[in-house]
Amino acid sequence: MPTPLYTFFDFDDSRLADRSRILGLMGALAFDQGARFLKKALVCTDVPGDLYVPSEPDWLDTAWSNAVRAAPHYNNQYWMEFEHEGGLKMSFGFDPRKLKRLNLTVSKDALRQPGSEANAARLLDTIALIARALSPTYAFGLFNYDVHDLPPVGASPSAVWDYQVFGAALADQIGRDALHALPAWQVQELPDGGVLVAMSEAPITGWHARSADYRAAAAALGLAGVMHDS
Repeated sequence: MPTPLYTFFDFDDSRLADRSRILGLMGALAFDQGARFLKKALVCTDVPGDLYVPSEPDWLDTAWSNAVRAAPHYNNQYWMEFEHEGGLKMSFGFDPRKLKRLNLTVSKDALRQPGSEANAARLLDTIALIARALSPTYAFGLFNYDVHDLPPVGASPSAVWDYQVFGAALADQIGRDALHALPAWQVQELPDGGVLVAMSEAPITGWHARSADYRAAAAALGLAGVMHDS
């Protein structure tokens, strides 16, 4: 079985219950990134096509209704799988009983195969897109259930991860200059005032070359250490 790696997006309210926000996210993935959503077996018989949902607003709306309807088949969670050009697949989803956390999932294999830098770049673009669409208070990844203990929603950052989004309030609290001074591969200002930090161009295959930078970033931010899938 492929190992899933997660990026978690945390919120201080129940905005995931707002259908328009989810449809806006799906539209951004489809129209801005060219991602194609995969039809769900069992419940997506009312959508044309053999494999993919047509990238049109009405059909995306129907596909999300099917995702909600399919929840009993998927551990009572809502989720949508999508595929980018080149075959990279990811999925996003959340538990409707726990509306303050959304997860983005990608296979570890996609980030450790030859030429995986392109997949890592697409993953980073997708993390940034979700952050722009939903404005999380905090986000972190890459999380592996086999390696890490999951921090609760609302917990203060305690370590450096491959990817982190510091919401506007958190970025102000930490200090924007401090975040931009980190020895990271990329630091991006987001439109809502948040800051996205990506520690490595290739978080799996490039880990050893950048591990000292991870530790230096943790020391600079006064955090306990580094969380990495190693």
